[in-house]
Amino acid sequence: MNKFKFSLDRSSKKFLCPSCSKRTFVKYIDNMSNNYLDSHIGRCDRESKCGYHKGPKGNLTLVDVSELSKPIITPSFHDDSVIKTYCNNYENNNFVKYLKTRFSKVQIEKLIKRYRLGSSNYWEGGTVFWQIDEFMRIKAGKIMLYNGVTGSRVKKPYSHITWMHKILEKKDFDSDCSQILTSNSKCNTNVIQNSSFVLQQCLFGLHLLHEDEDKIIAVVEAEKTALVMDILSPNYIWMATGSKAGFKEKMLKPLKNRKVIAFPDKSCFEDWEHKSKILNKEGFNIISSDFLERVDLCDGDDLVDFIYKDY
Repeated sequence: MNKFKFSLDRSSKKFLCPSCSKRTFVKYIDNMSNNYLDSHIGRCDRESKCGYHKGPKGNLTLVDVSELSKPIITPSFHDDSVIKTYCNNYENNNFVKYLKTRFSKVQIEKLIKRYRLGSSNYWEGGTVFWQIDEFMRIKAGKIMLYNGVTGSRVKKPYSHITWMHKILEKKDFDSDCSQILTSNSKCNTNVIQNSSFVLQQCLFGLHLLHEDEDKIIAVVEAEKTALVMDILSPNYIWMATGSKAGFKEKMLKPLKNRKVIAFPDKSCFEDWEHKSKILNKEGFNIISSDFLERVDLCDGDDLVDFIYKDY
């Protein structure tokens, strides 16, 4: 394994960013002395809002410390029964309420079935976005709360995002589901403790990969955008990374033999285009669209914001 002189600190320590003054700054460390470099040398975690990143000078090979000495990780999977448990109660699901302001009952029912949308009362009106891989294994359940009228995520007084495996750890919340996690999809009898769940995400919508081998895969950031666009533009198979940082080789690897069009959010094109060029050298076929950069939108807006901006 290669040794690198400098790398980003992999501890949980965060410092004030020299650019945005938020405590989201990760410093570089000298791996020989284990000391931090100068206070301005590092990277801000606020990729879209700030984007500050200054590495050590010199002709050096740099790497994020998280890429070093990685152990072999065996991911966990949810048992199929978890979907049956949570795929109901849509009348109280805020995201489904929002969809009803835009689409017909038939369209919504088809969408729910296609993407296996679920409901959660962890927050009243919550939605479960299941991450199911190309082998139909349930890798994660991402729970988010939306405003049923505007379709916006509820971010105050805090961002309402959590994960199904964390919910299942709280046995007093749902004791009926305390034993539906499995560590090996090939052997569902190997039940693990909830606290041992190893999260390894995949693209939202990845289970649709082999539905039509001739269709182009369209990749966006938000799950909401993938769902709305699936109705509005069914000629593509829509998938979502779940975050700007989710547009990376590990997540996109199953798409390597398919034609892919990426639609980054406004102001994120440069980052996704750069990553696309790197991946294309490795055999991928990805085109990053700069469409949203050429229209009048706010930073962070996406295709759905463009479509409904004058609604």
